Amino acid sequence: MAEPRRDERFSGHESFVCRYGWLPKVHTAVSQDPYALKDEARATLTLGIGRNMVKSVQFWAEAFGVLEARTQGGGLQSGPLGRLLLSDDGWDPFLEHPESLWLLHWWMSTRADVAVWNLVFGAGGFSRFDRKTLVKALQTRAENNGKKLAGSTLEQHAGLFLQSYRREASALDDTSWCPLQDLELFEQATADDGATVYLIGRNAPLGITSRVFLLSLSDYSRRAQARSLSLETLLHGPFSPGVVFRLDEFQLRRLLENVERDFPSAVRFVDTADTQQVIFEPAQMPEWAQQLQTVRDDLNV
Repeated sequence: MAEPRRDERFSGHESFVCRYGWLPKVHTAVSQDPYALKDEARATLTLGIGRNMVKSVQFWAEAFGVLEARTQGGGLQSGPLGRLLLSDDGWDPFLEHPESLWLLHWWMSTRADVAVWNLVFGAGGFSRFDRKTLVKALQTRAENNGKKLAGSTLEQHAGLFLQSYRREASALDDTSWCPLQDLELFEQATADDGATVYLIGRNAPLGITSRVFLLSLSDYSRRAQARSLSLETLLHGPFSPGVVFRLDEFQLRRLLENVERDFPSAVRFVDTADTQQVIFEPAQMPEWAQQLQTVRDDLNV
């Protein structure tokens, strides 16, 4: 099961991590005015940010599926996760619940085509690494995609990724507080040679609800163009729920059982001595799960 080739981005975040509060605020602004970010001077007043942050806010909002380009008339509009989470009748308009953060993490890791997320949470080969190893892998990835990038670009790309999940102990204000840090996916340790090492997925993934896991399952199966998938594929396949959420088999089974209990007509888990297979019934998916399937269905696993 080769990892799909993707047109990836290594920049665009303008050196700013996505700060807590940006996504709800920019979604509200664009919902009221599709051109709210077009005039940087006006956007700074509307969002209460520096002028140099406007492009970064738009990058993160689009990468997280909160905003998307309008098909007619230009400007921006609410994106798939913006409509699901942040609309007036959305699940979580102020991003107060852990399940929303897991869904943002899923979208960023599987839909945004940001290189470092594809590398770490798509291919899944990085569970223990230092910054130097991450930068070197990004350089190889860029070269394999025909891109010659400056070392400073790769360093910044890796640094923003690490900061998105791990808040520095020296940070004294909220300028480096990214919502993904609350997932506690990363641990930090010191190797024998003194280098800082990052460990991913050693903590239990608390806060993944049945409906968020159902969304990830249906999203993955739809893009895989498969009505059924093996437990092994869901656990280890590129861009799979198991890889993106860093699940072990016990955790995956438990979440599958919860989904089958809460949405019995949508998903069926066949667990016998001969097969461990998850069968999907797209027509029986909740409306909110079906609506998420309107974007990019080209994942090959």
